[in-house]
Amino acid sequence: MDTSILRKLISESDISVTDLAKKVGVPKSTINSWLQGVSPNIDQLNKVAEFFAVSLDYLAFGKLESDPIEKFFEKVDLHVGTYEISVKKIVKKRMG
Repeated sequence: MDTSILRKLISESDISVTDLAKKVGVPKSTINSWLQGVSPNIDQLNKVAEFFAVSLDYLAFGKLESDPIEKFFEKVDLHVGTYEISVKKIVKKRMG
């Protein structure tokens, strides 16, 4: 695990390790041990990732999620010519 990522998230969120532990339900001693380089339990680490709204890959390895549009273009053969392409995100409406 890249401890610098967790340290950065804690610092940027202006939250203490104690408060983080309380909010995610993971013992403070466990989070402190991660910061010292001990390998985390994946379920506990996932709780922390969800709290910070980051991917588990980012928290554990520093891997940023790639743009899904980039993945699309990696799989599509582009042809020479003039094209107009529209991409629209569809959001479900809440009922009631």
